[in-house]
Amino acid sequence: MSGRVAPDDLALRTLARQFPEPSGTSVSDLVALYDALGPVQTQVPRAAFLFASSRLPGITHQTVVDAFESYALVKGTTLRGTVHSSTARHHAWSAAVAGPRLDVGLPKALQLDRLTATDVRAESSSYARGDWRDRDALVAHVADWVAQQESDGHGTVQDSHARNLVWGSPQLVRRPPDRRWHTRTDTLHRLATQVYDVAADDHDPDVARRELVRVHLGAYGPATRRDVAWWLGDNLRPVDAAIAALGDEVVQLTGPDGTTYLDLAEAPDGSTYDGGMRLLPEFDGLFFGYEGTGPERGRFTAIENLSRIFNRINGTTTPVVLDGTRLVAQWRIVPRGSRVDIEVLPLPGERAPDESAVGAALPAVEAVLDTEVADLRTIVA
Repeated sequence: MSGRVAPDDLALRTLARQFPEPSGTSVSDLVALYDALGPVQTQVPRAAFLFASSRLPGITHQTVVDAFESYALVKGTTLRGTVHSSTARHHAWSAAVAGPRLDVGLPKALQLDRLTATDVRAESSSYARGDWRDRDALVAHVADWVAQQESDGHGTVQDSHARNLVWGSPQLVRRPPDRRWHTRTDTLHRLATQVYDVAADDHDPDVARRELVRVHLGAYGPATRRDVAWWLGDNLRPVDAAIAALGDEVVQLTGPDGTTYLDLAEAPDGSTYDGGMRLLPEFDGLFFGYEGTGPERGRFTAIENLSRIFNRINGTTTPVVLDGTRLVAQWRIVPRGSRVDIEVLPLPGERAPDESAVGAALPAVEAVLDTEVADLRTIVA
């Protein structure tokens, strides 16, 4: 099956699945959202909370905390070596796909001679099997063990890159030392299979890749095969094999410039999307669901604005404002005692968001961050 799709239709088709019709605001509703939209990039802790409020307005801070505290949702270093929040099953799939690629650099980073990446991962998994382990203790244990096993002059966990590879094992999940999931660094790590239980097939890379391709297209489609591969942090060949394995579930669409897009055969056509103003988090999927240097990141704003949203030097992004079908502004939280101010910075070439409409979206932010907004202001350059 094939067809044609116009530029506006691309945006509408994606937005209809990213922002489904309103549902409830319970833990189960949040988990269902993650089931539909897949792993969410959340190395900034509050991003998981703002993701929830932007899709389920009215969800509370306590509900999101409860989802993480019960491990209905988990956090781990998986896709592209970055932090993602997800359901347990999606974490298992992500770890199965990401693990082999992330392990490629481990022998060089740790200057291994006798040991392999598999050996090191097995030791870190064993150490984190019984209980939550502090990050520094985990790294120190692995470093001591590597030094004992290696030959003279080999085996070191000294620089930050090597340390990050050790505690950033995809086989582990992570959490903060207390319930402040929206502000605290995740310094505790544990073997994922001690936190959740999934089927054996969910750890199979081929099964996991196929399932995650389906998840990606269901969340971000229509998308190109390069978008899918980038999101997975994978090569095109295995991604193409996974797409082929999905058979008639996947259809091809032709864009106005001749680009071939992939989508699920049963995906929404965009007609259910009702627009509105939403305050999106850092690393939102409308930006990070597509290839880093590809044109699809301009689906919702001018390509020229991407360098303002994404800082390539330190790999961070700013929160953004979605107005209907366009990303029209950046926004930021400014602490103000026990309350906060919200500043909105319009993006060049986009219509500045109406302040009253932004104000109508603020209660969702207040509820999910358990705070009060003292002042809203638009900053014009």
